[in-house]
Amino acid sequence: MLDSRFKTMHNPISTISGTPINSEQSIYLNGFFNGLQQTGMRFADAAPDPALSDVSNENSPEDYCKEEQLKYRTDLNKTFSIVQNVSEQRCEPNVEETFLMKWHGLFYLAPKQDGFMCRLRIPGGYIRSFQIRELAALSKELTSGYIQITTRANFQLRVIPLEHASSVLQRIQSVGLHSKGSGADNIRNITASPAAGIDPTELIDVRPFCLKLAQRIINTDEFYNLPRKFNIAFDGGGAIGVVEDTNDIGVRAVKVNETFKGCIPGVYFLMALGGVTGHKTFASDSGVLIPPDQLLEIIQSIVRIFIENGNRALRKKARLKYLLKDWGIDRFLNAVEEDLN
Repeated sequence: MLDSRFKTMHNPISTISGTPINSEQSIYLNGFFNGLQQTGMRFADAAPDPALSDVSNENSPEDYCKEEQLKYRTDLNKTFSIVQNVSEQRCEPNVEETFLMKWHGLFYLAPKQDGFMCRLRIPGGYIRSFQIRELAALSKELTSGYIQITTRANFQLRVIPLEHASSVLQRIQSVGLHSKGSGADNIRNITASPAAGIDPTELIDVRPFCLKLAQRIINTDEFYNLPRKFNIAFDGGGAIGVVEDTNDIGVRAVKVNETFKGCIPGVYFLMALGGVTGHKTFASDSGVLIPPDQLLEIIQSIVRIFIENGNRALRKKARLKYLLKDWGIDRFLNAVEEDLN
């Protein structure tokens, strides 16, 4: 008897283009198309499902949302002049200036507080003692006098008077720290296992990956001006996790032994994609094992695909999870492979 899974919901297929087919071919085709109906599956290269039109990717500037249109007509590398003008004139930034100043890590707090908050970039939470001393000094001299530690192992300086905004950024940069891209639609502070490098149970020290990627981001214009903010995390597989599945890209080290067929034994990274805790979504396993020497190139390729195809028309649907929902994981990974040649 034919398995009930292969019973079709339509009239059985008996001919193709008017040509009769045998019973075996009929069973196969009916089962195949019934499976597609039940799972909602579609070919990766097929036209987008009309039902997903609300998250389609509009990449024509006239269709951009107002924030994207502002970014489109602004040279974001020249917006530091806004910071300088606000400091020199001691004038409150307007709505557009407030948005653009986030590119430099400055968040205008009015009306709740009179001044700015500055968010830094501390990749992996790794910081030197002389840098902490300078942050303490400038916080006492130029701000409210206290520093916040964030959930992404980062620092925030709060209540910076208008006239000190420019000076705070200069002091931060003088000790090798940065705030560029820590706000707005950029790759946020990269997180890593908090005990990386000193955890005896870790499979791999992820500090080099974290710091190298952060260095590439801070020095590459290509990795700014994303459709929406983007989070990346590295987990070395040790005793203390980094909660990588709350990120757009989360990678976790795993050990592959001799019994795993089709893969040379050793340490690899499992990659999860599309985590957005604010949208009550954890990242999903991509099903991909990545050798450590290919990890950073693959992450950068994923970011490029998101930059090129993310939804710039509707900010509420602009995170990576919505592109994955629209395309499906297979189509997305195929695009990454094409980008990597």
